[in-house]
Amino acid sequence: MSADAMPIDAMTIDAMADLLELGRRGRSQELASQAQQLRSSAGWNVAAALQLAAAWLLAGDPRQADLALLEADQLDPSLALVADVWGLWPASSIAGADGPIAVQRQQALALAQQYQRWRRPDAQALWRQVLPQLKADWRSALKPPVGDDILILGRASATSGATTLDPLLEPELVLLVSDAEIAAEPAASNRYWQLVATIRPDWDLARIRAADLALARGEMETSDRWLSDPPVSALANPWFHDVKARRALICGEVGSALAAWSEAIRTAQSMHGGADLLVVFEQRRLQARRGPGVLQVRSLANRGEQDQALLLLEQLLTEDPQWQPLCSLREQLQSNAAATPSAAPVAPAGETHDGSHPPIATQNFNGLLDRAAACLRALGLQSPAPSTCLPADLPALAAELSELDRRLSDYEARFALA
Repeated sequence: MSADAMPIDAMTIDAMADLLELGRRGRSQELASQAQQLRSSAGWNVAAALQLAAAWLLAGDPRQADLALLEADQLDPSLALVADVWGLWPASSIAGADGPIAVQRQQALALAQQYQRWRRPDAQALWRQVLPQLKADWRSALKPPVGDDILILGRASATSGATTLDPLLEPELVLLVSDAEIAAEPAASNRYWQLVATIRPDWDLARIRAADLALARGEMETSDRWLSDPPVSALANPWFHDVKARRALICGEVGSALAAWSEAIRTAQSMHGGADLLVVFEQRRLQARRGPGVLQVRSLANRGEQDQALLLLEQLLTEDPQWQPLCSLREQLQSNAAATPSAAPVAPAGETHDGSHPPIATQNFNGLLDRAAACLRALGLQSPAPSTCLPADLPALAAELSELDRRLSDYEARFALA
């Protein structure tokens, strides 16, 4: 029953509505804080406590809901909200009550009945109750009171682990929000299938639809929730692997995407009439290889990750060996790898050379000096005088190199400003 029918002040009505909304959104900490503030207000009564109990059920916390029910029973024991099997509480009666007290009593009893219906719901009876309203307007699933009933079914399923939807109802729910409704109202359709998947997480179609629609809206965490720990029925459905592939592609994981589409193709091959699906998945895998796949190979190569680039490229070539751009890309990467100079070996400390030729490190350094001198002459500048120190005179050589580095930096700056 709606809180705005309660004969209490408007501020308390708003607070009670906030409780229910926090429960629908699963905001447990905020719900507890709001309830504490309401308890200290003048409007706190049995009806408010029962509304708090309902909010806790919507939030999926039956223990807190039961505590709120006990609190409501203490506020008005005459309602007998909790059975006094042992006669521990004194009998009380409000016989002859009329006016606001009688109205408040009736409304509290109605809230108590709703609580009992939600605390241990008869899933099939509740579904058959809301189904006609859903057929009249499927959007009613997204708002109270129908949305609350459906959410309760989902919370009960999550806490008990039991299936709360008769499989015979599945075709009805699919027809309510199918491709036409998804195309017309994607946001509302996404919310609808999130609810259905919450109620029936073992239903592969609901899980796939929820993951797919969340992915389309960029809700990656929600999509990942439905792609993780899938039931056997989902793993046997090629569309589940297709969603996984597209999710991996969005995240730049081309290899994982190709593997997921391979699994989609494998499962489609084992299905009766899966030939059309094979065409779809093959085409998507082809586009991934020749589009994002090539781009990722180039990106890895540009970042200097040649081994990873070649590894991914070989995977692409295994599936697409005749596509010439991939072959050309492999030749380019191999050519670049061959042209990349390897690090020059350094003589171990204490080792001497026979003097027949300079060490390799000295040859490289002399070449560097020659190139630097050529650049300086092109700028009309004088190169530093050659070193007169012996190679073994390391402190003097280090000082000269430091000075040379400083002067080269100065020349580079002047060249940039020229």
